[in-house]
Amino acid sequence: MMLSLFRTNQSYASLLLFVYALVLQLPLFVLGGEPVESGPDSYYGGLLRTVVGTGGLLPILVPPLLIAVTGIVANNFADRFRISRTVTQFPGVCVVLLWGLSPAFHYFDPLQFSHLFLMLAVGSLGGTYKGRANEVARFNAGFWLGLASLLHPSYLIFILAFIVGISILGTTNLRTISQLLVGTLLAYVLAATTAYLIGDLRVFYESQLAGFNFGRVVPAGPYDLLGAGMLVLPLLIVVMTSNRSRLMLNIEGSKNVSFLYWVLLFSLPVAVCAVGLRVADVQVVVPPLGLLLGLWIGRQPPARAEFYHLLYFAAALILLTVAITD
Repeated sequence: MMLSLFRTNQSYASLLLFVYALVLQLPLFVLGGEPVESGPDSYYGGLLRTVVGTGGLLPILVPPLLIAVTGIVANNFADRFRISRTVTQFPGVCVVLLWGLSPAFHYFDPLQFSHLFLMLAVGSLGGTYKGRANEVARFNAGFWLGLASLLHPSYLIFILAFIVGISILGTTNLRTISQLLVGTLLAYVLAATTAYLIGDLRVFYESQLAGFNFGRVVPAGPYDLLGAGMLVLPLLIVVMTSNRSRLMLNIEGSKNVSFLYWVLLFSLPVAVCAVGLRVADVQVVVPPLGLLLGLWIGRQPPARAEFYHLLYFAAALILLTVAITD
């Protein structure tokens, strides 16, 4: 069955994530489709959307490639910090699978770059438990968070989760927190300097401030909502099995799993505080939720894991196909 291809630590299995993501995107390649309403973008998010465009092949091809890379980073995190009892590619598979559930997630959005930056930030901070050059690791985590928030300003809320992560993996004090914040600040200084040189500093400033909005709700189609609603079951599973996910792990693995749960917790306000409440913003929860769900899938008997995977895989393809043809 399909999951057996990913029940290995061989590097080729991670590369199969690209094929897996492209298969989930196949209905769009074959049938085409109209992108959902995007809403206002941040300054750099708007530049990215302009580069990728809204028509042709590129805005359909970029999302599965980005989410596959995010899944590979998730697999690397799980392997590097031993947060799973068995080495598999399931964390990355589940990241890609959950992304595929809602048709609204399949169209290009700058937020999909933020997924990747968030996982790189998590990986940077995850190495600070008894690691070397922890100052650099915290700085790097802050810098990646800064890049993510330049595309989706509400990602700044994740700074709170990372401060909690610093306390879980080490010691929280003014020095360690400032190392994180300086990294984020540097990303903004570089971004503002670039905007100033282009002559768009005011536009950059206003678009970043406009990135927090609690009132505007963007209408969504029923299939988009149904797909996003299917994330509730994995969320409940991950929350209800939080204690089991730490069993038989070493201290570093257990602490990193705890950190991931805090990232998942803060992903909810990040999605709600976006520039406009869209179904597409719900995919903020996909990287941490998919990674944790992959750990749970890895603990299930093979037949049961295949069954759960097949249900959601089929649902993702059916929802996207029906949403396009309806």
